[in-house]
Amino acid sequence: MVRLKFLLATLLGLLLPVAAADTPMRIAVASNFFMPLKQAVADYRRQNPEAAEITLSVGSTGKLFAQIRQGAPFDLFFAADEARPLRLHTEGLSIGANQPYTLGELVLWHPQNLNAVSLPERLHGVRRVAMPNPALAPYGLAAEQTLKYLGLSQELAAQVVKAENVGQSYAMVASGNAGVGFVALSQVQQNANATAAYTPIPASMHDPIAQHVVALKNGRLPGQAEDFLAFFLDKRPLEQR
Repeated sequence: MVRLKFLLATLLGLLLPVAAADTPMRIAVASNFFMPLKQAVADYRRQNPEAAEITLSVGSTGKLFAQIRQGAPFDLFFAADEARPLRLHTEGLSIGANQPYTLGELVLWHPQNLNAVSLPERLHGVRRVAMPNPALAPYGLAAEQTLKYLGLSQELAAQVVKAENVGQSYAMVASGNAGVGFVALSQVQQNANATAAYTPIPASMHDPIAQHVVALKNGRLPGQAEDFLAFFLDKRPLEQR
């Protein structure tokens, strides 16, 4: 019996380091920034092949924020706003303060309405207008503010279809389920077929979309999270700083 217990203890000791080594670093990222962050992760892994794997969880800023407050073990949170990372910091759920990493740009993607000239004209004449849910997604809030600025909130109320996040808003337009949609500039820039079919939304029509990142206490790999964040912030294009 003593010998059996010794063998079990030895095996457990051998297995625990393996389990720890297999623990990935987890990053929560707002839908609009998934592709740029995915590329940054690939660049980081090429330069640091010995580092742990990195997994990305994509969703609306609001839903990811709720998951983090409920204890989800994310190491980093790349939000699409400033308010929620700041709340995590003030509630004592972060390691260090939140910091900006990019300034989001809202656009109206209109592949089915290319002949219209003005922004209101592009919003009219389509059966559905896709936008992220303003309660969950900062890009949705910016879209809602844009419609109010244009005086079209009531007029287009029956045509507006709210997606959970900006990624779903993009998918609705891409699939043809919506004629136009409010999405992030970073999304259409990654689609060669979309670049000629969008209209930038003037910044004067909505609040700034200041996107912040924060390191989290519930993360399992704080050291690597700090290292990756330093790598990411150093590699950002100058216009994003």
